[in-house]
Amino acid sequence: MRTQWGFTLIELLIAIAIVAVLAALLLPVFTTARHTSQASVCTSNLRQLTKATLLYVQDHDECFPLAFYRVTGTDGVCLRTVWGILYPYLRDYRVALCPAESEPTELTAVRTARPIATPLCDGEPMQVSLMPNWCLTVNAVTYPDVPPVSLARLPFPASTGFWFDGWLGSGDGGRFEPVSGVEPRHGHRTRVPERVFTGEESRYHGRGQASFVDGHVRAFGARLRPDASRRGDLLQITARPTTIEGRPKPGWLIQGGVYHERTSFFGWPSRPKEGNPNRMLMMCYPRPYYCEEWD
Repeated sequence: MRTQWGFTLIELLIAIAIVAVLAALLLPVFTTARHTSQASVCTSNLRQLTKATLLYVQDHDECFPLAFYRVTGTDGVCLRTVWGILYPYLRDYRVALCPAESEPTELTAVRTARPIATPLCDGEPMQVSLMPNWCLTVNAVTYPDVPPVSLARLPFPASTGFWFDGWLGSGDGGRFEPVSGVEPRHGHRTRVPERVFTGEESRYHGRGQASFVDGHVRAFGARLRPDASRRGDLLQITARPTTIEGRPKPGWLIQGGVYHERTSFFGWPSRPKEGNPNRMLMMCYPRPYYCEEWD
């Protein structure tokens, strides 16, 4: 008789258990490597956007480009964007994307989003996930009453946020002012649920990246702001902001840096706060004839 060799049931179960343990040990390593790779691509894209914008600034009397403005073409009025303006310096709209963002902002939504409600011009990008500092890119409604921001106006370029991980909103209903919020795409433990209550926000964490006017890029820790908080007998509900295509977004607060406890990188540091040199006062021109300096 011929002897046949094979695995016993016990040996098969042991082999499966070993494979499962190895997979459990290696999966976090692969996840971390993927996040690191995505963060590296976003860092590179932020640097390229920063260099392209600074090249534009050099070509236009050291003034930053407009954020959005309407033009009249052969097919009627259309919208030009800061991403489209920079295309001659980029040659690839994918620079405005981040691989860690599975749902980039649909710029085509500005066709119906109020108060913009204007179709994009030909050649504009359809999707973006990296946002500019809107206080540096003056709006068409405020221009020319508010002149474009010049590079010479920034006393602290190394602390002035330029491009960052973010989402795009439609602004207020009376003006043509875009808004953005920080989107910490790197290092999430899990997907943020539809509603987050007080005490649950610590379960979700992430890091957002931003470039600065001097050209460097750094990552910021972000803290999730809960949607509701209970203070005594009062239950305070906070409505989530929405993107221009109507998607609700959670609110995140930046941790550290001159942008302490802010939801975005708007404005630029104007001067140290009196009595507390570790904090900076911020400045912005969000509307005509209005200059705001805040803590």
